[in-house]
Amino acid sequence: MKLAGFQPFSSRQWISGNGMIRASVTGGGWHFCAMRLCLTRRITLFSFLFILLTVFNTGGGIGPAKAADSRGQLVMITSSHCPWCEAFEDDIGKGYDRTEEALIYPLRRHDFYQEMPNDLVHLTPATMTPTFIVMRDGMEVGRIVGYPGAELFWWRISEFTAQ
Repeated sequence: MKLAGFQPFSSRQWISGNGMIRASVTGGGWHFCAMRLCLTRRITLFSFLFILLTVFNTGGGIGPAKAADSRGQLVMITSSHCPWCEAFEDDIGKGYDRTEEALIYPLRRHDFYQEMPNDLVHLTPATMTPTFIVMRDGMEVGRIVGYPGAELFWWRISEFTAQ
């Protein structure tokens, strides 16, 4: 088989013309190349990288959302006359249930002036509203005191969801 502009050969060699690598042949098969990295090698390399990313991407920001964890919850100690609680509800509270974070830490609201339910009596009482208590397996793992604004709230919550 003879291709126009290419010389057939049986050993691995590079055919150059005008400074550009055009083709190589190994054992009688043509491999079109550029910049001394054959197309077959590029496909192999990118396939390998894709498999690595697929196998080792088990969570984090990219990938499917984690399944609901019934052992985790985000308890919001709130008050009806708290302006920061209202700001949270306007910024985040209305749509929180539709977020990936809600799958891991569903939001549970509790009024500051009401007696704590039996499953929360072991928690240190909140001193101000809003106070967000991050719980896992029935134990407190962290707390956000006050509402620092939407951006900082999501950043603080991400510290717990990454664990």
